[in-house]
Amino acid sequence: MKIFTVFVFLVLCLTQLSWGDSIETHLFSLEKASEDSPQMEVLTFSSPRILYLDSENTESLITARLAIQMGSAVSLEVDSSTAEISKITLAQEKKEILAPRSLRWNPGLYSPSLISNYLKTKTLFDSVDSYSDADLSDDCYNRAHYWARAFEVDHKVNSMKVFVLFTAGYRKENNFNWWYHVAPYVNVKGTDGEYEIVLDPSYEKLPISLKKWVFHFASKANSCRKLKSLHDYKATEDEGGCVVITASMYHYTPQDLDPENPPVGWRCEDIRDIQKALRAPAPYQDWADYTAFLPNHCY
Repeated sequence: MKIFTVFVFLVLCLTQLSWGDSIETHLFSLEKASEDSPQMEVLTFSSPRILYLDSENTESLITARLAIQMGSAVSLEVDSSTAEISKITLAQEKKEILAPRSLRWNPGLYSPSLISNYLKTKTLFDSVDSYSDADLSDDCYNRAHYWARAFEVDHKVNSMKVFVLFTAGYRKENNFNWWYHVAPYVNVKGTDGEYEIVLDPSYEKLPISLKKWVFHFASKANSCRKLKSLHDYKATEDEGGCVVITASMYHYTPQDLDPENPPVGWRCEDIRDIQKALRAPAPYQDWADYTAFLPNHCY
């Protein structure tokens, strides 16, 4: 079952990279694919899939390094069939304004819902569109954000998000070309405490414990470390394996795991992005029919 789940994950994710000629995103890191490879691995926040850049593409290589150093957005020209980047240019964007320190993400300032029993998680799980019958041209972070928002709108449930990030060592050892996956989870009351249950209907048939969910996607990892930020992930990459970071339902991509300026509410641009990336969820014919989905402050 575990091997089958991972296989399905890889097959479905391979269909996710269906971009056009150009995409705009932020870069996380640039790494040598291997000692004898002429390619560099490019990790972006807008895709869990690893992209590749020829190390002899000097102009784009310099641009990528500059963008990472400055935290600037870039425009990528990508071959969707090979995940190879032909050109990287700096993109125009508004200067980011940091949120007041008092509003920055702090687990103590967010109150996730406590579900009274496991059966209610099944109700949540079944209430959303799994998109498992779609072409999955969107990325996992779009589905996770839709599910989290739908849980709040339709069931008044404040969920959490769990990110599993695969280190460079793990990816190279296992020929694994993905660097993260994300899904919502809820805290469930049990007879001997609380349980963290992940709801990821694109890949799972039922709600599943957080630990089992992590190792479905990191099946060859000896262990996974639970850390607090993307900075911690980068600082401990040499330890190999995978990293688990939990956050609020408002966290959209790994970029939001920066403790300096995380989301503290639904951002209108994120909600609109998922409406562009995903077809309207069943039973709605159009996103405009799902009127409650767009937060009031976005109208």
